[in-house]
Amino acid sequence: MYRRLFFLFPDTKDAKEAVHNLIKEDISIKQIHALAKPGVNLDGLPAPAPNQRRDMHTKIENTLWNLNLGTFFTALIILTLSFISANYYLSAASLVVMTTTYWTGYYYLTKPTIHLSGFHAAFEHNEILLMIDVPKNQVAKIEQILHNKSPSALEEGISWTPSDLTMNV
Repeated sequence: MYRRLFFLFPDTKDAKEAVHNLIKEDISIKQIHALAKPGVNLDGLPAPAPNQRRDMHTKIENTLWNLNLGTFFTALIILTLSFISANYYLSAASLVVMTTTYWTGYYYLTKPTIHLSGFHAAFEHNEILLMIDVPKNQVAKIEQILHNKSPSALEEGISWTPSDLTMNV
């Protein structure tokens, strides 16, 4: 799994300089995505995929979370009914499903997540969000590059993203 680093820039010039510095450090242009509100000049910056602009990551996450909760409570109802009917195989299966959904939910809740909805105020001030997808072991390197060479960059956090960058989620 990759990490997605979020940095805000006050203008296009600073964001372009940061992208140039990242490319000099062997970060692929495919790993960098710039996002701003419509009308802000992003010429020369790597465009986000349509799924990134629509924040599909959040929509997928919410859908999976609701499916997980629905599965858990359905299994809970089946567990209750199986105790009433003394069907212990169904009870055991329900407990396995409930345990699996619990641990799956717990695992994903502990993953760092940042949603684009948190950047609306920055976008209203015409700021540019740069998202950089890198392996976990390169996070510190990228942060160091941007802190040293782009003083206007504001670090806004780290999230996870699928390792298949072609998904552009």
